[in-house]
Amino acid sequence: MDTQFISNVFLPGISLLLTAISLGVVVITLRQNSKMLEASSRPVISIYAQSIELDTSSLYLVVKNFGNSTAYLTKFVSDFDFSGCYFDLPGDYLEQLSSCTIAPGQSRVCLLDSNKVKDKVHFSIEYKSSTKTYSEEMDVNLLSGVRMPRKMPDTEGKEFQIISLALQEIIVRNM
Repeated sequence: MDTQFISNVFLPGISLLLTAISLGVVVITLRQNSKMLEASSRPVISIYAQSIELDTSSLYLVVKNFGNSTAYLTKFVSDFDFSGCYFDLPGDYLEQLSSCTIAPGQSRVCLLDSNKVKDKVHFSIEYKSSTKTYSEEMDVNLLSGVRMPRKMPDTEGKEFQIISLALQEIIVRNM
Protein backbone atom coordinates (compact mmCIF):
# COMPACT_ATOMS: atom_id res chain seq x y z
CA MET A 1 0.00 0.00 0.00
CA ASP A 2 1.33 3.32 -0.91
CA THR A 3 0.79 6.55 1.02
CA GLN A 4 -1.43 8.05 -1.62
CA PHE A 5 -3.89 5.13 -1.32
CA ILE A 6 -3.90 5.47 2.49
CA SER A 7 -4.49 9.21 2.31
CA ASN A 8 -7.28 8.83 -0.27
CA VAL A 9 -9.18 5.98 1.45
CA PHE A 10 -8.51 5.92 5.20
CA LEU A 11 -8.20 9.62 6.03
CA PRO A 12 -11.65 10.58 4.64
CA GLY A 13 -13.13 7.57 6.49
CA ILE A 14 -11.48 8.58 9.76
CA SER A 15 -12.58 12.18 9.21
CA LEU A 16 -16.18 11.03 8.59
CA LEU A 17 -16.12 8.86 11.74
CA LEU A 18 -14.80 11.73 13.89
CA THR A 19 -17.45 14.07 12.45
CA ALA A 20 -20.20 11.57 13.30
CA ILE A 21 -18.88 11.17 16.86
CA SER A 22 -18.72 14.97 17.27
CA LEU A 23 -22.30 15.36 16.06
CA GLY A 24 -23.42 12.64 18.48
CA VAL A 25 -21.75 14.43 21.40
CA VAL A 26 -23.37 17.74 20.36
CA VAL A 27 -26.84 16.16 20.15
CA ILE A 28 -26.48 14.51 23.58
CA THR A 29 -25.24 17.79 25.11
CA LEU A 30 -28.14 19.75 23.60
CA ARG A 31 -30.66 17.25 24.96
CA GLN A 32 -29.15 17.45 28.46
CA ASN A 33 -29.12 21.26 28.32
CA SER A 34 -32.75 21.26 27.20
CA LYS A 35 -33.74 19.00 30.12
CA MET A 36 -31.80 21.15 32.60
CA LEU A 37 -33.38 24.35 31.24
CA GLU A 38 -36.87 22.84 31.44
CA ALA A 39 -36.27 21.57 34.99
CA SER A 40 -35.03 24.96 36.18
CA SER A 41 -37.85 26.97 34.62
CA ARG A 42 -40.89 24.74 35.16
CA PRO A 43 -43.66 25.20 37.72
CA VAL A 44 -43.49 22.94 40.79
CA ILE A 45 -46.74 22.56 42.74
CA SER A 46 -46.63 21.34 46.33
CA ILE A 47 -49.48 20.65 48.75
CA TYR A 48 -48.99 20.80 52.51
CA ALA A 49 -50.77 21.62 55.75
CA GLN A 50 -49.80 24.57 57.92
CA SER A 51 -50.93 25.39 61.43
CA ILE A 52 -50.95 28.95 62.74
CA GLU A 53 -51.16 29.56 66.46
CA LEU A 54 -52.86 32.82 67.37
CA ASP A 55 -55.64 32.87 69.95
CA THR A 56 -56.58 29.38 68.79
CA SER A 57 -54.94 26.94 66.44
CA SER A 58 -55.90 27.25 62.77
CA LEU A 59 -55.19 24.58 60.15
CA TYR A 60 -54.63 25.63 56.56
CA LEU A 61 -54.21 23.58 53.41
CA VAL A 62 -51.61 25.29 51.22
CA VAL A 63 -51.16 24.73 47.49
CA LYS A 64 -47.99 26.56 46.45
CA ASN A 65 -45.99 26.98 43.26
CA PHE A 66 -42.32 26.62 44.22
CA GLY A 67 -41.24 26.71 40.57
CA ASN A 68 -40.04 29.48 38.30
CA SER A 69 -42.97 29.75 35.89
CA THR A 70 -46.74 30.07 36.12
CA ALA A 71 -48.76 26.90 36.74
CA TYR A 72 -52.17 26.52 35.14
CA LEU A 73 -54.01 23.89 37.20
CA THR A 74 -56.28 21.66 35.13
CA LYS A 75 -57.00 18.92 37.68
CA PHE A 76 -57.13 18.95 41.48
CA VAL A 77 -58.69 15.80 42.94
CA SER A 78 -58.42 14.17 46.37
CA ASP A 79 -59.70 10.95 47.89
CA PHE A 80 -61.32 12.92 50.73
CA ASP A 81 -64.46 15.06 50.58
CA PHE A 82 -63.48 18.40 52.12
CA SER A 83 -67.02 19.85 51.80
CA GLY A 84 -67.71 19.40 55.54
CA CYS A 85 -64.37 20.85 56.66
CA TYR A 86 -64.93 24.58 56.07
CA PHE A 87 -66.64 25.18 59.40
CA ASP A 88 -70.19 26.33 58.58
CA LEU A 89 -69.55 27.23 54.94
CA PRO A 90 -71.24 24.92 52.43
CA GLY A 91 -69.55 23.61 49.31
CA ASP A 92 -66.13 22.30 48.38
CA TYR A 93 -63.79 25.25 47.93
CA LEU A 94 -60.78 23.12 46.99
CA GLU A 95 -62.70 21.92 43.95
CA GLN A 96 -62.23 25.41 42.47
CA LEU A 97 -58.47 24.86 42.30
CA SER A 98 -58.86 22.67 39.22
CA SER A 99 -59.11 25.78 37.06
CA CYS A 100 -56.87 28.31 38.77
CA THR A 101 -53.56 29.93 37.89
CA ILE A 102 -50.72 30.10 40.41
CA ALA A 103 -47.76 32.39 39.73
CA PRO A 104 -44.22 31.51 40.90
CA GLY A 105 -44.01 31.85 44.69
CA GLN A 106 -47.77 32.30 44.98
CA SER A 107 -50.02 30.01 46.99
CA ARG A 108 -53.68 29.27 47.52
CA VAL A 109 -54.57 28.85 51.19
CA CYS A 110 -57.76 27.29 52.56
CA LEU A 111 -58.80 27.27 56.24
CA LEU A 112 -59.90 23.81 57.42
CA ASP A 113 -61.52 22.47 60.57
CA SER A 114 -58.78 20.21 61.95
CA ASN A 115 -61.36 18.11 63.81
CA LYS A 116 -63.02 17.08 60.55
CA VAL A 117 -60.12 16.34 58.20
CA LYS A 118 -58.57 12.91 57.95
CA ASP A 119 -54.86 12.44 58.52
CA LYS A 120 -53.69 11.11 55.18
CA VAL A 121 -55.20 12.45 51.95
CA HIS A 122 -54.22 11.36 48.45
CA PHE A 123 -54.10 14.17 45.88
CA SER A 124 -53.98 13.84 42.12
CA ILE A 125 -53.08 17.06 40.34
CA GLU A 126 -52.37 18.12 36.80
CA TYR A 127 -50.97 21.47 35.74
CA LYS A 128 -49.48 23.07 32.67
CA SER A 129 -46.74 25.52 31.94
CA SER A 130 -46.72 27.41 28.67
CA THR A 131 -45.11 24.41 26.94
CA LYS A 132 -45.66 21.20 28.90
CA THR A 133 -48.22 19.36 31.05
CA TYR A 134 -47.25 17.78 34.39
CA SER A 135 -49.23 15.35 36.52
CA GLU A 136 -48.44 14.26 40.05
CA GLU A 137 -49.86 11.98 42.70
CA MET A 138 -49.05 12.71 46.33
CA ASP A 139 -50.09 11.61 49.79
CA VAL A 140 -50.24 14.39 52.36
CA ASN A 141 -50.65 13.82 56.09
CA LEU A 142 -52.60 16.94 57.00
CA LEU A 143 -52.26 16.58 60.76
CA SER A 144 -48.67 15.37 61.05
CA GLY A 145 -46.39 17.94 62.62
CA VAL A 146 -48.74 20.88 62.24
CA ARG A 147 -49.05 21.59 65.94
CA MET A 148 -45.47 21.82 67.06
CA PRO A 149 -44.98 23.21 70.59
CA ARG A 150 -43.81 26.79 70.89
CA LYS A 151 -43.36 29.13 73.82
CA MET A 152 -45.71 32.09 73.62
CA PRO A 153 -45.25 35.06 75.98
CA ASP A 154 -48.02 36.20 78.30
CA THR A 155 -49.49 39.63 77.65
CA GLU A 156 -51.98 41.60 79.70
CA GLY A 157 -54.73 42.27 77.14
CA LYS A 158 -56.22 39.81 74.72
CA GLU A 159 -55.79 42.19 71.77
CA PHE A 160 -52.13 42.70 72.53
CA GLN A 161 -51.67 38.97 73.00
CA ILE A 162 -53.17 38.23 69.60
CA ILE A 163 -51.01 40.91 67.96
CA SER A 164 -47.93 39.60 69.74
CA LEU A 165 -48.63 36.02 68.74
CA ALA A 166 -49.32 37.04 65.15
CA LEU A 167 -46.01 38.91 64.93
CA GLN A 168 -44.17 35.93 66.42
CA GLU A 169 -45.81 33.69 63.86
CA ILE A 170 -44.64 35.96 61.04
CA ILE A 171 -41.08 35.93 62.40
CA VAL A 172 -41.05 32.14 62.76
CA ARG A 173 -42.39 31.67 59.22
CA ASN A 174 -39.64 33.84 57.75
CA MET A 175 -36.75 32.04 59.47
